[in-house]
Amino acid sequence: MKEFIKKLLTNNSGISSKTFFLVAVTVIGCIILLCCGFVLIFEVIRSGTINTDLNGLAAVIGAVAGLFVSAGITKAWGERNENNKNK
Repeated sequence: MKEFIKKLLTNNSGISSKTFFLVAVTVIGCIILLCCGFVLIFEVIRSGTINTDLNGLAAVIGAVAGLFVSAGITKAWGERNENNKNK
């Protein structure tokens, strides 16, 4: 497992903080989304209906998607600039 994480965080120039940020945000975002899904499923099983504010849940999902986008753009711009410097 340790070797897998090391390979995941390594790029052409060594261990990258941008890659770590991307992996960390992805893992945390997936955990948040799984919690939201679990709460909805638990509520349906327990009461048979959904009383949760779905507009608020949509806002949470949109915020997590924004985190994914910010991490992805940071990584993409960094790699693009790194590739331009090497040419």
